Amino acid sequence: MKELFIAFTLITLMSGAAWASEAPAVKYIDAPKFENQIYLYGEPNKADVDFEQWYEIENRGQFVRNVKVPTLIPYLPEKENSNGAAIIIAPGGAFLHHTFGSGGYEAAEWFKKQGFATFILKYRVEITPREEADYQAYVAEKMAGYRAGGLSGNYAPATPNYAFEDINAAVKLLRTRAKEFNIKPDKIGIVGFSAGALMAVYNAESAEPECKADFIASIYGQLVMREMPEKLPPMFAAMSSDDELSGQSGFEIIQAWQKRGIVELHLYGKGGHNFGMGHEPFTNYLWPTEFLAWLRMLEIINQPANEAKIKLNNGLEMPQFGLGTFRSSVEQAHDAVLAALKAGYRHIDTAHAYQNERGVGAAIRESGIPREEIWITSKLWPTDYNFGNAAESINKMLERLGTDYIDLLYLHQAVGDYKAGWRGLEQAVKSGKVRAIGLSNFDVKEELFDDVLAKAEIKPAIVQIELHPYAQRKKFREKCAENNIAVEGWYPLGGTHGGNDVLFKDPVIQEIAGRYGKTPAEIILRWHVQEGFSTIPGSRNPEHIKQNIAVYNFTLSESDMNKIRALDSEKRFFTSTWEEIQRFNDWKPED
Repeated sequence: MKELFIAFTLITLMSGAAWASEAPAVKYIDAPKFENQIYLYGEPNKADVDFEQWYEIENRGQFVRNVKVPTLIPYLPEKENSNGAAIIIAPGGAFLHHTFGSGGYEAAEWFKKQGFATFILKYRVEITPREEADYQAYVAEKMAGYRAGGLSGNYAPATPNYAFEDINAAVKLLRTRAKEFNIKPDKIGIVGFSAGALMAVYNAESAEPECKADFIASIYGQLVMREMPEKLPPMFAAMSSDDELSGQSGFEIIQAWQKRGIVELHLYGKGGHNFGMGHEPFTNYLWPTEFLAWLRMLEIINQPANEAKIKLNNGLEMPQFGLGTFRSSVEQAHDAVLAALKAGYRHIDTAHAYQNERGVGAAIRESGIPREEIWITSKLWPTDYNFGNAAESINKMLERLGTDYIDLLYLHQAVGDYKAGWRGLEQAVKSGKVRAIGLSNFDVKEELFDDVLAKAEIKPAIVQIELHPYAQRKKFREKCAENNIAVEGWYPLGGTHGGNDVLFKDPVIQEIAGRYGKTPAEIILRWHVQEGFSTIPGSRNPEHIKQNIAVYNFTLSESDMNKIRALDSEKRFFTSTWEEIQRFNDWKPED
């Protein structure tokens, strides 16, 4: 290293243009108790640990300075939710302190939720005066010296040796202990904010192979030219064009990186420095979702819909996203199911009433995918509810599907002898022919739903109802939640009774779709997924089938989720009355 850091980002890192002169209220606090934190260099001296100074600044979160002992603070997902990759978060703070707010705790929680084994790196920083007044004077003097030199986009601050050593040691430690953290040793990345971004870039350029990250993200870090090797790991960069520091450093490094590896730059129009995970109304809140999509594009992570599961009350895990086959002929269902399985679907929804189970079963066999990896849902029609008939009807269903068991079987409609039908489903579970049972359309008359719950020996695992942004069914969902019953939505996009067109043209959905660069259908399906519903959009178009499942490569902000939640008016697109649906008793599907 040639030179130590000059306090080039301190003022904006503290989220104020004149932090030292404004002197906001600083409240010193006890060091947080981090569970299972990892010391990078073995058990430390207690006096060095206690030397740290933790404090809070109103509306700016927690900070720590005078760090002598570097540690990794783990945020680990459940093993079944892991995507196999690791993220090391390097917070900003001008190498004088760490900013543990949006670019620390919030980032760690978000990446953990996406399935990453996530670690905040609390690296060593410059030792500064312990008294607050002396510290502020020290900072002011540094800034005065820096300002005297003027802001320069060509200025290339160097990462201090101790910080460089710590980021390298962190990567090496995770690679060595990859099995312990359920990660792959070639999928370890660094997400650096401001000063932490400088560390990430320097690691990519200069670290030894065993210490070098497999991918990095530079979030509002200065992109300055330094000597580069011939090959570089992929880099994702995000910054605001009105950032007086990072936004003015030029993009020569981006062009140089293009020749040596993969690089993607996101330059947002506004947002300044220190925007952490982003915030509206600025578009920088999109960067985490775009970063996730970038990692999927590079196949660093791969979490198709068949890996997103809903745990049912009987312990089974059902793929959240499926293909609906309503109104598809045998041939159409066959072709759609093959396209869906190829696109990553592992959940197929059919029914005796659809009269296409033979096509569904044939496609599953032809796909070459092991039967146990595919979740088959079907539905028993009211004319088969009679207890004596149910067993025979289920045997015929198994024959049509060409399988020994059905993963989920619903009572299709709340008419006929539903009590006998439910006893038939329970018997099928006991005999091993069906794994889970549920109720479809029993919200049409809730007293029937309540009657099944009251008398069931095996409680319904899931209900299937019309569900979409205009009919969110909150009260019925609350009842299901109280009974630990999952919810699956049919007509998730509005349906074939004109609902699709209505929802796609909704101004709120169109506005959100425009900002994310997605279709209205993708926005609506992503809303379903984030709300935790199982969803089964139907399509016979291979391109639409692939596009529908792509909703796992982006995330809607909580603000946008709330905008869609506000569309609820309990407007349904299937409007048959109780009297009208009695006709289901008079029609028997073909075998």
